[in-house]
Amino acid sequence: MSDIVVAGNDEAQMLEEALQRLGLPREAVDYHVTREKEEDLLPGATPLMQMHVSVKSEYVADKALDHLEAILSILDIEAELEDEIRNGIIFIHITSKQAASLLIGRDGQNLDALQHLITRMVMRVGRDSPLVVIDIEGYRMRQFAKLEKLGQLAMKRARETGNEIELDPMPPLERKYLHHYLKSEPGITTFSRGEEPERYLVIIAD
Repeated sequence: MSDIVVAGNDEAQMLEEALQRLGLPREAVDYHVTREKEEDLLPGATPLMQMHVSVKSEYVADKALDHLEAILSILDIEAELEDEIRNGIIFIHITSKQAASLLIGRDGQNLDALQHLITRMVMRVGRDSPLVVIDIEGYRMRQFAKLEKLGQLAMKRARETGNEIELDPMPPLERKYLHHYLKSEPGITTFSRGEEPERYLVIIAD
């Protein structure tokens, strides 16, 4: 997740500026401050500070849970919700004996609609908020397991051939997940190319 960076000389004022830009309360963010080295300053100059501010994953997870609980209440669906933060991704696991198949829908269409709705709601917290993934009875995780195998094969081909490997077009959520999954791999770069709905992932071995 990208940081918001604020420069200045007063830490309290810098934090207030960052919170105003984000439109968030203090408890929603983490931050750290870096200062210019004194040896790099002119005599009598005040060290300039930079504040790097990011939205807490826990805050975003709580907001996603609140939205999901409200939606399920409107639909009169009983379900258990559990959040998990792993590798910078927020997973919301839904368990419902009453309505799992209904929530997933044919070929996952209802789950995709729910995912889109929650994503739009979470974006109000900030466009750089952590990725939130809605899963129902392990349906999404089984899909992601297949994506991981695809990513591993494409990464291997990129390393062996030295060529760009272009994957087939896929929905935004799947592309974002593969970005996250592969970004920790040494010497591997991923980016998206093209326009929706034909946008696809490109994998390069440096």
